[in-house]
Amino acid sequence: MNQFTHFTQELTLLYSIALIGYMLRKKEILPDGSEKVLTVIILNVTMPALILFGMDVTFSIENLIQFGWLSLLSAFVLILSSVISSFTVKKLNIEVEKKNALEGIMIFGNQGFLGIAVCFLLFGKEGVFYGTLFNFVYLLYIWTYAIYLFARNAESVQWRKVFLNSGVIATLAGLLLMILPGTLPVVISNTLELTGKPTVPLSMLLIGSLLGGMPLADLKLYLKNKALWLASFYKLILFPALLLPFLLFSLPIQLFAVAFLIAGMPSAPTISMYAQAYGEDASYAAAGVALSTFLSCITIPALYSFLLIISSFS
Repeated sequence: MNQFTHFTQELTLLYSIALIGYMLRKKEILPDGSEKVLTVIILNVTMPALILFGMDVTFSIENLIQFGWLSLLSAFVLILSSVISSFTVKKLNIEVEKKNALEGIMIFGNQGFLGIAVCFLLFGKEGVFYGTLFNFVYLLYIWTYAIYLFARNAESVQWRKVFLNSGVIATLAGLLLMILPGTLPVVISNTLELTGKPTVPLSMLLIGSLLGGMPLADLKLYLKNKALWLASFYKLILFPALLLPFLLFSLPIQLFAVAFLIAGMPSAPTISMYAQAYGEDASYAAAGVALSTFLSCITIPALYSFLLIISSFS
């Protein structure tokens, strides 16, 4: 119970920062376009630093085994959730311009921003390490399949942008650090830590600012949409539950916990950006992100409490 109380307190702090971001955006203290600036800073500076810091570990065969397991878990949940989402969207009677956005918010979660932040709060540097390994497959998937969802009838995907973005480069560099003997000098490690830690508050400010940029009337209208509630159920509860069979393999509970929690993160704001870029209903996607983010205040603690119950039997 003490663990759960501590976790909920830390999670409350996270969402409080998001609330500050929301109010700053509504009051226009964070002006229009702030989201782009925050995104650039997080994606190109703080998050790569945090990833490199988290993966600056001494080489061991155990780490390679963990990478294999986490990649398997990530690929499993992404592929299965893609199949389920595609089937569901085809069965739903919704407008054509909303289908791709709905499928995207079902599959892709806020694993990079909120996911890494939660792992860092729970498990510190080791949580970032596990989270980064789990997100390796996700990064490749969201920069390929997610773009494919919106560009099926458009021009071909620019593969250079897919594989030469800062998140993928930092993750590959981190894998190299993990494989090479030794660790980085203390000065560099401390610099990466100091630069990377703002990822947590900045990512929550970004989420709040994104929500604050939406007209309240539009948000209220979209919140009555049953398909968005179904998408939130899939993303927050059903899809992380897909990983439960892996408990039979006696994985380390901390490794499974990171995969389980990250798989249950709310929908990724990136999907609304893709919708905007390809001329589809970006407001619909943003509303789905907003709804799942609100509901995650309840579901993330619920997932964590479930993990505590499991760990008590191990």
